[in-house]
Amino acid sequence: MNLKLTGKKENFDKFLVKVDELGYAINDSLPINWPLSLTDSARLLNEMLGNKRLKVKQETVTTSDNVAIQIKTTIQDMELQVSTSLDTTLDSNNQVEYILNWWQWQISCQLALIEAISSMYECPKD
Repeated sequence: MNLKLTGKKENFDKFLVKVDELGYAINDSLPINWPLSLTDSARLLNEMLGNKRLKVKQETVTTSDNVAIQIKTTIQDMELQVSTSLDTTLDSNNQVEYILNWWQWQISCQLALIEAISSMYECPKD
């Protein structure tokens, strides 16, 4: 997974630290069985993102042949003017599950992006 940060380069490190700290806070606060309580989990995640002044945007696109669904999750720090995104593609086998569990997929994609950013911070490539 290769994430690319965009925005003010001088703030990249601050952004990585902020999101890494958020990742630890989520691990401490979000219950392991979060999919069983999606309303509470979404509220808690949104609250934690808001406290860090981070904004998440998600777009879902279906290919014209209906073979795949792509979820693009973007996290942006308006204060630091830095953002990055992660694309998750679901093949046709997962489309029915996505439709039935779209809220869970939305949260999963947000958590995956936060985890990927934390990995960038904790294991930088030279």
